Amino acid sequence: MMPLRDCDLAALGLGAAVSLGLPMPHWGLAVTLLLPVAARWRTAPVFAGLVGLILGAINGVVWHESRLPEACMRQEHTVIGRISTLPRWQQLTADQWQVSAELDRVVVVDPGCHGPRRVWIRQYVANNERHKAMQYGTTVTGRVQLKPLPSQWNPGSVPDQARSASRSVDASGSLKGEWRTVDEPGLLQRFRVRRLAQWSERAGEGWVILRALVLGDTRGIDRDRWRDFRHLGVVHILVISGLHIGLLAALCQLILGLPRRFVTFPGDHGQSRCIAIAVLVITGVYAVLVGATLPVTRAYLMLAMTQVPTIFGWSTRSDRALLLALVAMVLWNPRVLLGASFWLSACATWLLVCGLRGNRKHFGLVALQLQMVVFLTPLTLFWFGEASWLGMATNLVLVPLVTTVMVPLGLIGLVLSEWTPSLAEWLWRLCGITWESLVPALSMVLQYCRSIGVIQSGLSWIGFFMGVLAIGLWAHYPRRAMALLLGAALTAVDVNEAGEAVTLTVLDVGQGLALIVQSGDRALLYDTGDGRPDQLTQADKVLLPYFRDHGINALDTVMISHGDRDHSGGLDVIRQQIPIGRHLGFAGEPCRNGERWRWESVEFLVLNGTGQDELSRNDQSCALLISTAEARVLVLGDMSSSKERELVLFWRDALAATHLVVAHHGSRSSTSYALLKWARPDWALISAGFANAFGHPHDEVLARLARAGQPVVLNTATAGAVALRLDRGAGVAPVRQRTRWSPYWLALP
Repeated sequence: MMPLRDCDLAALGLGAAVSLGLPMPHWGLAVTLLLPVAARWRTAPVFAGLVGLILGAINGVVWHESRLPEACMRQEHTVIGRISTLPRWQQLTADQWQVSAELDRVVVVDPGCHGPRRVWIRQYVANNERHKAMQYGTTVTGRVQLKPLPSQWNPGSVPDQARSASRSVDASGSLKGEWRTVDEPGLLQRFRVRRLAQWSERAGEGWVILRALVLGDTRGIDRDRWRDFRHLGVVHILVISGLHIGLLAALCQLILGLPRRFVTFPGDHGQSRCIAIAVLVITGVYAVLVGATLPVTRAYLMLAMTQVPTIFGWSTRSDRALLLALVAMVLWNPRVLLGASFWLSACATWLLVCGLRGNRKHFGLVALQLQMVVFLTPLTLFWFGEASWLGMATNLVLVPLVTTVMVPLGLIGLVLSEWTPSLAEWLWRLCGITWESLVPALSMVLQYCRSIGVIQSGLSWIGFFMGVLAIGLWAHYPRRAMALLLGAALTAVDVNEAGEAVTLTVLDVGQGLALIVQSGDRALLYDTGDGRPDQLTQADKVLLPYFRDHGINALDTVMISHGDRDHSGGLDVIRQQIPIGRHLGFAGEPCRNGERWRWESVEFLVLNGTGQDELSRNDQSCALLISTAEARVLVLGDMSSSKERELVLFWRDALAATHLVVAHHGSRSSTSYALLKWARPDWALISAGFANAFGHPHDEVLARLARAGQPVVLNTATAGAVALRLDRGAGVAPVRQRTRWSPYWLALP
């Protein structure tokens, strides 16, 4: 039997990755018929690729059949599971909190709903009941209303389902009633909770950072500070990942290798087995201390595979062992490829393995860090839409400081905390002072260099894969790697010139509304979707990536129909991130009935409301009619049926539209027969969340639409974002983001 070569291993993983593009995973099983042909040709990479495709398809079939059935959604079931992440607290009102965490090892007592194994759980508690909230590490049972995960899909951003599938999260849920404890936390979980409780009482950013570095608790870092850390290029230092564990392993190898220059350990026979074992033990303890989340576990397994050849005395190269580990992870669950954490951990670990093997001089770690900043830039641009060159400078200071001072001292303090708490306290204070001494310098860098050091640009799939291939080739083919890196950089350059097309896109913002009109180089935004302060808003998740993808650098007009959060929640983010020419409606100048303006071939007409009335917000929604010579789009915000009838009495024939953005997400209280009689749309576009709590769109609304000319109904909940060309006529079908040919992991139950 011929041994597997590197190209065969890569083909095996690539085949499993290709299975993610199948509309139905069952289709991949048909490839079995091609195996005899590939075996006859004796082309090992082709044969390995086909085997990988089949294994990926089998994995997809198992996953597809075990999803939460639609009949179980929004139904209460008895659930048993373990709270596997630190609960996050968010204050909703003066007397109510939302507590959320991941529930692992889930068992749904109802046999008809046995699918989900990992569930994102929310619990709502009052101030006087905070002691009843979920506790980290406990195994609990309770009545949970199971819900589907977010399923939004928009141009320019990674679909929500990709993130969920990569993290193996199968469903979400809300606790109804109280938890009943089945099993108490283990020893390590209790130790972690005690330390976190002790450190949470300490003021200062140093303690917050220490919690993140040593115990994996990032809950104390607010949204604005995360943005600052992204722009400084140091997020990877604070979020435990392959880079963090790899750098800690490198430090351990460096320190533990010093005595071997003078002493040979018994049984070591000149090899580094003892050092490799010690590295795995130290990094393993660290992984457990920070919670052993999926990204951390994957990173540790990657590191372990690089040390296995040394421990057993094999002649296998460390990079080959790492490749074997990566392929094994992909074959076990191909959907790990859908998440940013896998790619960042895998690529960072690969660079560490290749870099440390080839350069052990004094400046080896410095050069390695610079390589990471450069080579990981395409990945961060693709997944997050921005990257920071400031990291080339800040990481030279922070990485050595964190890995050689703060993390070791913090871990030593943890070891000593049970026996000599005063010494441990002194070490922790030293860590906090070390970080806080750098805060003024970091703030100065942000103040003077943010505008030139931060790159905000999207990156195509082609650029992403060129960047990944460059990382893979860097150790053996540096010239080819640099050429690929340059090609990836060129794909990030926006060379698109504004065209003359007039497009309207109803974005998929879940239970909310946001639509964008583009005419040449001008753009109008109507509503922003949902959002809460200090949380990721729909503007962060959907609107800003869409702007980057479509080259929108400024908004000529922003119209916020009214002040409800599902229409205005992202307004503050938009104001901060992109220039706005004119702001109408809520929090801006009042909309004025009858006001018109024109952008070349497209005309806008305000039909209703000021957008600022607090007593009747819905009925004072700013309504807008968008017209070209070929199409007319009527947008009504959350207007009620009674207000629609008033609109009909005043505007009558002017309400005729080829496309109707259905009011109030399809609520029963809107979209009256009177409106439909005069609008007579060919298409009805609904912006609603999948399986939302309000039952939108209501059956009565769909029945009214069916009786009033039977327009084609498209719902963002199932279709994703919907885009139409207003300069091509009403007969041209809008483009749906989700189709029957979409990958199986994007299909809805």
